[in-house]
Amino acid sequence: MSNKFHDEYFHPYLKVQYHEELLIKPGNGMHINMSVQDHEELLMPFMAGILNHIEEMTLFLNPSKDSYKRMGKDKAPSFISWSYQNRNQLIRIPATHSSNRMELRSPDCSSNIYLAYALLIYAGLEGIEKNWIPDPCTDVVSEDTNRLPQSLEEAKLKASNSTWLKEVLGKDIVDIYVG
Repeated sequence: MSNKFHDEYFHPYLKVQYHEELLIKPGNGMHINMSVQDHEELLMPFMAGILNHIEEMTLFLNPSKDSYKRMGKDKAPSFISWSYQNRNQLIRIPATHSSNRMELRSPDCSSNIYLAYALLIYAGLEGIEKNWIPDPCTDVVSEDTNRLPQSLEEAKLKASNSTWLKEVLGKDIVDIYVG
């Protein structure tokens, strides 16, 4: 058999074969667009909640080893930042719509969309409840800017240390993903 297929395991019961050509490209993102209808003033606290919990949520938004191959490449974010228009940032506020919509650019298609949305909604609602304000908008990040986890191992460590995740999803689900 030729070597054009590679096996990757990211779950004990799931085997996925990748074609060699897919391994040299950055992969697909699954950008998630969210809006706060009729309450534009709530978008910033909602976004602040997500930014506050994004490191610990990353395992659920990017659950495979290959998820981290695209981080920082082809406009896939690696820094925890937000901006208007800039497609390199983790969260982008598009100008083509009213200021009640945001686009989260880090998730990918290997995530469980139900868990991803649940975490994003819980984080956003916490930001609204606590009236959090995000750090200032930035179009240019520096080395001082906090980074998303850069590997599956780092994301698992952040998730395993998160009391917030265990409260929101339950310890058993977190333990399954950290496994």
